[in-house]
Formats: sequence, C-alpha cells, structure tokens
Amino acid sequence: MGCWLVELDGASCVYTFDISENGVSIITKDPRPVGQVVKLQFYTPRSARAVTLEARVVWSRLEPEGGMGLAFSDLDAEKRGVLRSFMAELKRRKL
Repeated sequence: MGCWLVELDGASCVYTFDISENGVSIITKDPRPVGQVVKLQFYTPRSARAVTLEARVVWSRLEPEGGMGLAFSDLDAEKRGVLRSFMAELKRRKL
C-alpha cells in the first residue's frame, strides 16, 4: 500500500511498502541483521514534523531485491494515531 521515504538510523533513505500498524517492509541495498533495532524517520503528507519510530528487524534478505521486514516496537497512542492517519491517507490516494 504505497511507498514513502524514510531515514534509517540517520544513514540512508529507503522505500517502504506493505505498511500496517504492526510494521513495515522496506527495500534497501543494506539490510540489517534479524533482531537489530533500528529507528525510522518519516514525514506524513499532512505534517512538516518528522515522526520517529523504533522497530526490530524480523526478516532480512539480500536477493532477489534487498529488503527487510520491521516490527514497530515503540508505538504510543500518539504515534499509533499518526500512523493510522497516514495509512488512511494512502488508502484515499490509492497508493
């Protein structure tokens, strides 16, 4: 359901896909090992303020296209609300 750019541990931008309230899959040439905790930073379409989420790597692969699956680990009520609004916006835009 759509893609957006995030900053992974302040180092690189990656494309995301298959987002849910529980986690997200990302495309990256530098996947991290399973179990590693990373920080994702992204901007929602309706806010100029960055949202930072912590997530744990639950799967990682180099081939055929590098990527990894991340499970969100620090979603408080405010961050969960921002994420829900963002997913609703993606759905409205059919991304």
